[in-house]
Amino acid sequence: MALVAAAAAGCGGGSLDASTTPLTEGAQVSPQRYLADTSAAVSAVNDFSEVLAELAPTPRRPAMLALAPRLEDALDRTVAIAGRIEAQRLEDLRLEAQRERASAALDGVIAEMSLVADAAAAGDPAGMAGAAGRYASSVGDLRSLTASP
Repeated sequence: MALVAAAAAGCGGGSLDASTTPLTEGAQVSPQRYLADTSAAVSAVNDFSEVLAELAPTPRRPAMLALAPRLEDALDRTVAIAGRIEAQRLEDLRLEAQRERASAALDGVIAEMSLVADAAAAGDPAGMAGAAGRYASSVGDLRSLTASP
C-alpha cells in the first residue's frame, strides 16, 4: 500500500481527513478523497494486524478474549471505510479500475477479519489459527494490487 500513500502525497490540494461517513452509491469523488479513503482502509487493516500480532506465536484463550474488542473496533472501521470505497466512483478511468479491484480485495480481507474477530471473541485458538492464516493471505492479495497497473 506504499503506492497509495505515495500517490496521496503527490496529488496536491492538501490532505483530507479520514472518514467513516457513508456515501451514496455512485457518489463522484476526487482522486484525493479516494486516496484518503484507501489510506484510511490501510490504516484500519494495519491496526487489526497489530492487535492480531499481540496473540502470536500461540493464541491463548484469555489473551484472545481480552483483545477481541480491539479486533472488533478495527474490523468495524475497516467495514465502514470499505463501504465508502465501494460506493464511490472516480472520473479517472485508471483510478476507477483500481478502486474496483481494491474494493473486491478489501471485501475478502473483511470476510477473513470477521472470522478472526469471531474466533477471538469465542476464545477459540484452533479457529483463530486457521482464520489468521487466511486473513494474512487475503491481506497479501490486497497488497499485490499496488504492483498492478
